[in-house]
Amino acid sequence: MSNERRYRVLTAMGPDRPGLVQELSRVIHEASANLEDSRMAILGGEFALILLYSGTEAGMTRVDAELPGLEKRLELRIFVRDTTRVPSQRSHLPYRIRVSGLDRPGIVARVSHVLAVRGINVESLESRVSPAPHSGTPLFLLRAELQVPSETALSALRAELSQVCDEENLDLLLEPS
Repeated sequence: MSNERRYRVLTAMGPDRPGLVQELSRVIHEASANLEDSRMAILGGEFALILLYSGTEAGMTRVDAELPGLEKRLELRIFVRDTTRVPSQRSHLPYRIRVSGLDRPGIVARVSHVLAVRGINVESLESRVSPAPHSGTPLFLLRAELQVPSETALSALRAELSQVCDEENLDLLLEPS
């Protein structure tokens, strides 16, 4: 068996309850693998997770052996896929965006369209709707980490995003990370 480091992405989803993160991270740790990156959230009553872990071939085999029992015991749907560790892109500038205002359908679609046509990669994105204090009016919030190609004209990007946000009556913040 090889001692070369291998990488895998694991996604899991199922009914939320305490202890899910501990169980998943324990299996990875006990296999002498390393949990390198993760995103976890409760969406409705469901727990959702995506994580990157690494280890030797022996460690990966050990994790693989534990997953079917874990999936059944925790009532999770688990999917695993081999991947590679991607070196950071030097030709990209790290930016963050924040969009907020009254909720309405299509905000994520309109903002992500502006980013996609400019070749901007969304490294991570979180959006949520929550009630405003006192009134209960649904308020929308989007936060994202972006990889902006270094040749992108930031003033044009800012202008196009501002136009979308002005049309939707939203606040916009775009700044370097």
